[in-house]
Amino acid sequence: MAGLSPLSLALALAASAAISLLVLWALGRSWQVTARGPAVAATPDATSASFLFHDDALTHQDARPGTLPGLASDDINDWSDLRRWLGQRFGPLPRSLDELDDGEIRDLPATDNDDHALLTLSRQRDAERVEVTEPLAPGPLDRHGARRLEDAVARYQAVFNHAPCAVRILDTAGRTIWQNAGFADHDDTVARQLLDAAGRAEGATRVRIPGQGTAPDRVFEVEYVQTDDARAVFATDITPVARAETVRREFIQTLTKIFANLTTGLAVFDRNRQLALFNPALLDLTGLPAPLLSAQPPLMQFFDSLRDKRVLPEPKNYSTWRKQIEDMISTAAGGLYLEDWHLPNGMTYRVTGRPHPDGAIAFLFEDITDNISLARHYHSEVSLREAVLDASDRAMVVFGPDNIVNLCNLTCRQMLGIDPDASFADMTLHDFLSVGCKALPDMGWTRVEEAILARDALDVTMTGPDGTALYCQVRRLPGNSSIMTLGALHDVPRPTTKIPG
Repeated sequence: MAGLSPLSLALALAASAAISLLVLWALGRSWQVTARGPAVAATPDATSASFLFHDDALTHQDARPGTLPGLASDDINDWSDLRRWLGQRFGPLPRSLDELDDGEIRDLPATDNDDHALLTLSRQRDAERVEVTEPLAPGPLDRHGARRLEDAVARYQAVFNHAPCAVRILDTAGRTIWQNAGFADHDDTVARQLLDAAGRAEGATRVRIPGQGTAPDRVFEVEYVQTDDARAVFATDITPVARAETVRREFIQTLTKIFANLTTGLAVFDRNRQLALFNPALLDLTGLPAPLLSAQPPLMQFFDSLRDKRVLPEPKNYSTWRKQIEDMISTAAGGLYLEDWHLPNGMTYRVTGRPHPDGAIAFLFEDITDNISLARHYHSEVSLREAVLDASDRAMVVFGPDNIVNLCNLTCRQMLGIDPDASFADMTLHDFLSVGCKALPDMGWTRVEEAILARDALDVTMTGPDGTALYCQVRRLPGNSSIMTLGALHDVPRPTTKIPG
């Protein structure tokens, strides 16, 4: 039962049994004599109560108020009522008085040696007589002991009234013998639903009780314990637990739908390193059969299967590979594992391992083959274009939108004596012009700076340090960039304007 451990259940049953036994023992002790002796018959030193039955139905009784403590005269309607009240005090009693033979008289002394009460069963034709004889209490000590036991029973009742679950004890006929306040608070309809649910199956079972009006439904977990002559039913309100389970189930369903649509393969291993969750993309990327993954293989078996499918980088030897896998698992469990796997078939997978609460590990498998191919192609194109620019005898430099040197060809580097790629710091337009003024002081760099900052076109001629005529061209590029070109005057593609000396 949720909320009630096996130990708590055992204690509850033991306490319930103790209450019943204490009541019976108290009733027996309140009428016993201190000296041991045989069971007594009705004498001036004893009291008795007689009950007449016909076919187990009560027809007459002479029990005076207080004769049998704890039992009112109108509480007895048939033999089963009296039999239930007598309990096990006189040993097993016949289920029906019809079991007595005509003229038979059966004396049943109390089973406790300290209890001197006597129960007499007799039958005469169609009438049955039951007589209970009790010795009178000789003094106040026994009455004081009985009162103390009654107080103890009241305390136990108060404890059970504050128990975290509702408890009801029934006899073999389904009638209520005892219940705590938790069960008494339920109306008859709810109580009947709980009792019916407990009787349908062994062990704990859940039952949903519809709410009244706008009140929400309630969920109970019910369970019963059967003894020879009684049944104890326990009902615990687990509505908050049921709601939390519903939210968790819906959340998992949502995640499952999301994982199913991912193109990235997902494999989650629990704290015991067993595969707990995977998505369809993992099947597509690894080629592993679904039955294998559904069997929740251990983590090492999972990677062994990947190796068999050649979905792992080809190892030099098996022992080294096992060590690499163990290191990878340790890294993923301790923080973050990230590596690109270049497979023998030319595919490239990016594998990410992340730790999760409770010792779980999640591995993500992403096919980045196209990304790698695109990156390689891009780098190849860039390298080719840089080679073309380096082969030109014109000095060329490109400034980005932030006026940082993005590209500088070989001729420009040799002419000005610079190498922007060799420095960690970016070369700005100001840095470039400072170098240019030192290398070519008569070039009119102010006009060049103004054109680059304004993203204007500029075509001018300049004089080199050795008197050679040079041209300078500034053009705007897409993305708010600019390119400056320096070359010999005879290479100018169109007429230029000479800077006044």
